Amino acid sequence: MKLPDILILAGGKAKRLGEVSKKLPKSLISFYGKPFIYYQLKLLKKNKFNKIIISTGYLSNEINQYINSIRNEFKFKILFSYDGKKLLGTGGAIKKVLPLISKNFFVIFGDSFLPVDYLKIYKKFLISKKFALMTIYKNENLNDITGEGLSDVELKNGQIVNYNNKKTNSNMKYINYGISIFDKTLFKKWKLRKKMNLQLINKKLIENNELSHLIIRKKFYEIGSKKGVKLTKEYFKKIIFREKNKII
Repeated sequence: MKLPDILILAGGKAKRLGEVSKKLPKSLISFYGKPFIYYQLKLLKKNKFNKIIISTGYLSNEINQYINSIRNEFKFKILFSYDGKKLLGTGGAIKKVLPLISKNFFVIFGDSFLPVDYLKIYKKFLISKKFALMTIYKNENLNDITGEGLSDVELKNGQIVNYNNKKTNSNMKYINYGISIFDKTLFKKWKLRKKMNLQLINKKLIENNELSHLIIRKKFYEIGSKKGVKLTKEYFKKIIFREKNKII
């Protein structure tokens, strides 16, 4: 089965990283001589994606220049979508890319490394017959002690009934793993603002019972925080470089 296109949201300013990200986008933070986005692309290549779109905003030229310098290493098509001078937000960035992307499409963030089977996730989405799917991970974390982020997803009777990464509560035992799939028909059905956060789309999906989910049991890695950068570096050293001259 052929996987649909995938969108990487890489336009954020990474304020939590402080000085590190003032002159360098998160995607280009180096790990053992290679920027983070290189490892993302290698992982997507392993999963046999055919087309990748990278949504950029903050320091977009640096990302574009790097991708163009390594483009020949990858067999899949790589396109760019630029927010413009004013950032559109994660939801707005998705809406802008719709003319370029397949009917069904994956969305991941530019600061997440998610080593899972993407085909399995896609099959689950197709079976659900809903507009969208969110992958979730059970961490039962209300204090962010482990570096996995705060739990922000509430399940009830096998359904996501609440997702809010700004306002968490004790009923939330899961966290958004970072891989979503959408049917872009929903953007035609609902009138959504040009500038918005992905949170708004997910809220509307939950209200309309159009958001399915898949529980992932494998840990994710992110570089959106200093703690996350440290844990990701340790993971890359232990797993990715286990075999000499092998990236993934």
